Parts: sequence; C-alpha cells; structure tokens
Amino acid sequence: MARAPIPSIQEAPTKSQPILENYVKVLGVVPNFFSLISQSPDALKAIADMHATLGKSIGHKTRERLHIMTAEVNGCSYCLTAHSYLASKLNGLTKEDMELNREGHSTDPLADAALQFAYKVAKSRGHIEDADFAAVRAAGFTDTQIIDIVAETAFSFITNLFNNTFKTDLDPSFPELHTRKAA
Repeated sequence: MARAPIPSIQEAPTKSQPILENYVKVLGVVPNFFSLISQSPDALKAIADMHATLGKSIGHKTRERLHIMTAEVNGCSYCLTAHSYLASKLNGLTKEDMELNREGHSTDPLADAALQFAYKVAKSRGHIEDADFAAVRAAGFTDTQIIDIVAETAFSFITNLFNNTFKTDLDPSFPELHTRKAA
C-alpha cells in the first residue's frame, strides 16, 4: 500500500489535472506514479517535462532499456513493471532483451554499449573509469548522446527514489514484476 494517497484526476490539484489528462491521451491511463506526485503540481510538472524532453538522441527503445536497467539497480519494482510494459507495448522489446536490460545488456549491439556504460554509471554513482567512457565513444556514441544516456539514467534515479520512498502501488493494467533486490 502506498504511503501517500493516489488521487484520481478529479481529486488532484487543479494545476495537475491537465498534465494527468495528457497521460490519458498518450498512454490511455494515468500511471499511479504520476497520480501520486500530482499532489505537488510543481513536482509533477518537473517530472513530466523531464519525461517529455530527455533522451531524444538515443531513441525510445534505448530510453526504456535504460529505465529497466536502472529500476533493477535501485530495486524499484514499480519502475521495472511500468517500463517493461511500455517497452513491450510501445517499443516492441522482447522479454529476452528486457531480461538482459536488467543486467546492463541488450540483444542490440549499439544499445548493449549504451547499457553497459549506463550500468557502470548507475552502479558506481558516476565514478567510472576513463576506459568506460572510451568504450561508449568507440561504440559510436557522440558526446551529446553520452550526456543523454547519463541524463536519462539520472532521471530514472529520481523516479526510482519517489516510488521506493512512497511504495507506489503497482498499476493493475501492467504485468507485475519485481526486481531481484526487492524479491
């Protein structure tokens, strides 16, 4: 059970309602995470803006892969569930790939390089070796894309922190998954 109420769109503050309604348009549902943080219109707007803005240079599939990996690293079953659902439904990722994503790998070679790098960033909290940076560059990533990989990983930390802190209820329309850390 969540540590804070998860309001409906109508129960959310007036300033939050248009943002929540946009999630209904895009996803067909308002994920519990967005409903929960809607109690703070400023937090909701900041998260929604980051969600809509970050990671464009690395593509939607790699973004979802990064969220799956970071959820596993941080023991966030809510984010693992939500992003696995989105990765499968909206981006066509396979169960095999998503399982690899959890450990910082992918069936796609370019995504694998991004995930290996991001996994090291996440596990070490950014204290990586020069060789790690050189490897992601050698795989073909530009500095802009590397910045986006780190930004997307950091954004995942934010959502993981919220969901772990508030014990956000899993969305009933998403298949329930649990991180190995949470299991």
